[in-house]
Amino acid sequence: MLLGLVMLGLACGGGSGSGRKGKTGKSLLDPDDDAQSGYEKALLDFRRGDCLSAQPTFEEIRREFPYSRFAALSELRIGDCQFKNEQYPEAIETYRQFVRIRPSHKEIPYARFRIAEAYYNQIPGGWFMTPPAHERDQSAARDALVQLRRFVVDFPDDHRVPDANKLMQKCMSLLAAHELYVARFYLQRDAYRGVISRLQGLLAAYPGSDVEAEAMLLLGQVYLEIDETDAARETLAEVVQRFPNTGEAKRARTLLRKLG
Repeated sequence: MLLGLVMLGLACGGGSGSGRKGKTGKSLLDPDDDAQSGYEKALLDFRRGDCLSAQPTFEEIRREFPYSRFAALSELRIGDCQFKNEQYPEAIETYRQFVRIRPSHKEIPYARFRIAEAYYNQIPGGWFMTPPAHERDQSAARDALVQLRRFVVDFPDDHRVPDANKLMQKCMSLLAAHELYVARFYLQRDAYRGVISRLQGLLAAYPGSDVEAEAMLLLGQVYLEIDETDAARETLAEVVQRFPNTGEAKRARTLLRKLG
């Protein structure tokens, strides 16, 4: 009878899997699962797009097998689930925690790139009921550009660098368009020095942007407006030289002819 009571107590205790419980008190892992098998099962759910099942299992693996290499991989997959569900601030924090705790892990470049992507995905999109993207708050675009630049500098040989460069170009074009928008706002109020400051900052910070020729032409026109002829001539000549086949160059040539 004593032996039977002991065996019953062990059975009620749940054996080796008793500590692995989900939020409902029931383990999400099978009793025979180790870190690897549990991770592989959760990864299968993840690849099927079922983060509702996968994420809690990844969290349990991280909690129950903290010293396993699958705990580290589970941390990344938790971030991926948050990213997939558009929980971008949460994903950023998860990836950052991974980078902070495991600085020598081989997946650090992946986590760093995902942080930049998460910032980029928070940039306001254009919608017919809202102002254009370049007229709205640009903090997400600035944060994304900072993270993307750091990624390219820190991991120049990573295969994600071309994608990072493309996203950087989009960020720079959006930020440049915002600066041009603000410059035109100042121009409507005849605040010419404010216009010049904004345009000079745009051209210095975002070279190669989609609005570079337009911004440079406007700068030359403002110089003309305040009778700074030499600066206007130099700026307009640069428009013609750098963007010879554009509408901006055609207008710059007309202004240069008037200057003599």
